[in-house]
Amino acid sequence: MKRLILFSILTIALATAAQSQNEGVYRHYLLSPTFINPAYSGFEDEHELIFNYNNNWATFPGSPKLATAAWNGPVGERIGIGAQISSESIASLQTTKVQLSYAFKFLLESVDLSIGLATSYEQVRLKGEALLDPFFEQGDLAIIDAVGGLKVFDAALGVHGQAQEIYFGLTLPNLIRARVDSDPNIDTEAESSFFENFLIYAGYHWDMLDYNFKLEPSIVIKNVRNTPFQVDFNVKSIFFEDQLVGGLTYTMGGGNRISLLLGAELTKFDIYYSYTSSFSQFQQYNNGGHEISIGFTFGSRKTAAEEAEAGN
Repeated sequence: MKRLILFSILTIALATAAQSQNEGVYRHYLLSPTFINPAYSGFEDEHELIFNYNNNWATFPGSPKLATAAWNGPVGERIGIGAQISSESIASLQTTKVQLSYAFKFLLESVDLSIGLATSYEQVRLKGEALLDPFFEQGDLAIIDAVGGLKVFDAALGVHGQAQEIYFGLTLPNLIRARVDSDPNIDTEAESSFFENFLIYAGYHWDMLDYNFKLEPSIVIKNVRNTPFQVDFNVKSIFFEDQLVGGLTYTMGGGNRISLLLGAELTKFDIYYSYTSSFSQFQQYNNGGHEISIGFTFGSRKTAAEEAEAGN
């Protein structure tokens, strides 16, 4: 009976996780908002390359694992672009996603504001071994279709702004979510969720020069497709000559959880690790969540004045 209950819990959890969005999974958006907002692409003056690995419910069989490579950078005084590729496995489900983003930056008098658009192509495939599962019903078109692979197109819109020490942002994911390989036997009606799904965030950079210490409190409100409504309360600190990073996140919703962040920011190279523990009963069956990011920065944005000077 205990194994049956555990199997039921896992089935429900995996079904939810398999349809959730990456925006609701990443915890290192504190380090690079491009994970959740296309408008941040090229917002800073340097190019950024990040490799991220996320393992939720570690040590549990079939636990979700997500690997991501992301790049973003400026290509002009006001334009930024970005690209991401990710691969996620949850039990027998494999998802591969490619995303391209474009952002335009407005340099206003009191605020820097960027608007971004992202388009993505996603392939969801169920491993063939699922057809050998004793719970599989012969002739189940949805399962057979998933083994063949589902191809989905999606789009997201974002806004990111910064006014001195205050920053803020809004992301609207799943604006147009539609299959591009429709099967006449499967319902493939496109989904539109303008303002139905969203991420809103705001934070403050507090520089305590007398103590050689920086503090960054922030809040993120997430209402993402097929994921419980969540609110993240974050505190990030930077110290020891801006080389060490520490952070704490408390998440309300989805079982409530707490995350600890440690990292080092060296010259053109950053590395971060975070551990997450949930307050739900399922925590006793796994070793929590682990996320690691390795980042590189290079190049710089050239202003129109600098380009003109270089041409002379």
